[in-house]
Amino acid sequence: MCAWSVVVPVKRLAVAKTRLRPALPGVEHDRLVLAMCRDTVTAALRCSAVGRVVAVTDDPLAGPALLAAGAHVIADEPGAGLNPALEHGAAAATRLAPADPVAVISADLPALRPADLAAALTAATGHRRAFVRDVGGTGTTLLAALAGEPLGAAYGPDSGRAHAASGAVELEGEWPSLRRDVDTAADLAAAAELGLGPHTTAVLGNVARMQATVRSYDPQTRSGSVLLDNGTPVEFGPAAFDAGGLRLLRIGQRVRLDRAPEGTVTRITLSTLP
Repeated sequence: MCAWSVVVPVKRLAVAKTRLRPALPGVEHDRLVLAMCRDTVTAALRCSAVGRVVAVTDDPLAGPALLAAGAHVIADEPGAGLNPALEHGAAAATRLAPADPVAVISADLPALRPADLAAALTAATGHRRAFVRDVGGTGTTLLAALAGEPLGAAYGPDSGRAHAASGAVELEGEWPSLRRDVDTAADLAAAAELGLGPHTTAVLGNVARMQATVRSYDPQTRSGSVLLDNGTPVEFGPAAFDAGGLRLLRIGQRVRLDRAPEGTVTRITLSTLP
């Protein structure tokens, strides 16, 4: 498996993800945006197919934080928008490792799993240029180019269509955590169902905890299942039940779930408890 250079563009925190700001009044906006970036970069660095991450940013907080996380950090010297910044990052990545392919991923993938990214990058090795659409079907969360090929970044409205029109091959794998970018509170809730990274979880606190209704419970095994408020069934085991300090659960009870970054339920408590 070849080692990919992954470029992550990071806007200045104050002007990034503005649709989230009014939806989460109890959360410090800049900290949340930075946390999502850190979780994205951390997951990429843990990916077996990734050799290095290049973050392109002029933000005075994001730069040092991502450098400490292990990324190469460069300034957005073009200062001319997203696509020039990405081409600038790709050029820097090629200077670092001329023989390695280059991929761009969005900075707002707080539930990103290294295995999903690795699978997508492996699929991309079969094409000169390739891309992955976001869950909405119009945006792009990954754009990849083999060594020696132009990146051809065409981000903007309906970037999926633009990248396809440019000759990039659309990759069809599932990879839910790679496709789940976050622009709105609903997007963030959907990412939480996949399992948020630790930095985003720490910033959100109780906001990251999901509400659900008990669907089944076996007192002998202390395990069962719940239905999230969007109708998704989720199972829990005895460790999660014991961590909540519960004695019993009844069908139809309202509960709150804490989940690990990979999505496993770590604690289940009654929604009326602190």
